[in-house]
Amino acid sequence: MKTPASRLGFLLLSTVAALLPATAADVSLHWLDAAPPAADTGVSFGVPWPQGTLQRNASFTLKAQGKSLPVQTWPLAYWPDGSLKWSGIATVVPAGLNGTLDLATGPAAEGGSVHVTNDGKTTQIDTGAVTCILSVGGQNLIDSLRIGNKEVARNGQLVCILQDGPETNHLDAPRREQFLSLVKKVTVEQTGPVRAVVKIEGVHRATDSSEREWLPFTVRLYFYSGQSAVRMVHTIVFDGDQEKDFVRGLGVQFEVPMREQVQNRTVRFSGKDDGVWSEPLQPGGGNVAQETGQPFYGRGEFNQNAVWDDFKLIQPSPDGFTIVKRTNPKSTWLFSAAGTRSDGLAFVGDLSGGFGLSVKNFWQSYPSSLEVQHSSRVAAEVVAWLWSPDAPEMDMRHYDTHAHGLNASYEDVQPGLSTAYGVARTSELTLYPSDSLPARAETAQMAQAGRELPMVVATPEYIH
Repeated sequence: MKTPASRLGFLLLSTVAALLPATAADVSLHWLDAAPPAADTGVSFGVPWPQGTLQRNASFTLKAQGKSLPVQTWPLAYWPDGSLKWSGIATVVPAGLNGTLDLATGPAAEGGSVHVTNDGKTTQIDTGAVTCILSVGGQNLIDSLRIGNKEVARNGQLVCILQDGPETNHLDAPRREQFLSLVKKVTVEQTGPVRAVVKIEGVHRATDSSEREWLPFTVRLYFYSGQSAVRMVHTIVFDGDQEKDFVRGLGVQFEVPMREQVQNRTVRFSGKDDGVWSEPLQPGGGNVAQETGQPFYGRGEFNQNAVWDDFKLIQPSPDGFTIVKRTNPKSTWLFSAAGTRSDGLAFVGDLSGGFGLSVKNFWQSYPSSLEVQHSSRVAAEVVAWLWSPDAPEMDMRHYDTHAHGLNASYEDVQPGLSTAYGVARTSELTLYPSDSLPARAETAQMAQAGRELPMVVATPEYIH
């Protein structure tokens, strides 16, 4: 017996209705990887809406476990009839939040403490947990990161090492020169109250007399209410000559003020699966200080131990990394540890504070490295190398100079077309300023959060 068309239509409509929420503006959300973040975290996500359901000025509430969360929304797209098609949403979720988040129309809950001010010379972002000061020009992307009245990081810059030609043999080393970021434009794209976004545009300029400018960049900084962590999205565009311009190193660097004696200063790198390599600059009593958080001022045999100044974690391939250290530039690098795939976080600091720098997809985007320099001085320097200078140069040339016929090769050399000009690359980083020495477990949490950014999503059935 055949099912009547009307009956079939009823069954189809019933099935669709069962998949949709009670109202089109009530949506149940969940964590993409089903694992809640280990610490309070700012998140941003998007939600689509059926055509004709919501007007463009709609406001929303967000609840989890019966409690209202601070929420900031903005339109991402509209339907042809002018109704809302996609909404961007930002919130801050508490640590360990399990279960679903419920999004509905209605007046947004009051909350959020992000404040942005601009005096024409500097832009200041205050999240309630950290204050970030940006200049409208110059070499620094970030002039200062402060927690209260304490500066924990400063002089955040982009750095590029340009190599003049490929290294064709081991005897003739091509000339290299350093380039630093030059900020051309700063735009505040969002001002809070839950999330603020600042876009920084510029180029890399040579530090020698040539003052050449190349490799334009766009960096966006994301700030969340009550959060000290800052997300950085970094994009460069290759605008050089692939036959002459070879990137030997590309990175992000910060200065970190150091206040304690060397035995109470610590350098950390993240390893694999939440592992943390951690050492004081002067081994001995400082090892106790790391674990207890109390300063060590002991004397005796510990004062005879070497003071280590420079540290590197190098990930030249997806299959292994090494950690090396040295006491000064006139002394050799010594092997310290090794592993397979680093999570991509470096930290330097003392008992009064410090700074961590994390790179998402660190081992996947090899060759990469993390470096801490001058850690025994009044200010250490931490560098996240997105292209490691300890690896061969970035070679953007075509794989051959002779044509092979497009029937046999999926990409053939073609005059004027086989060029790298205009190729772009985006990297994601997280900055972790701190006004105390984090425990090892907290450092592992930083590395995990930087490696796997938490994401809130609607169900596949709702999106379908």
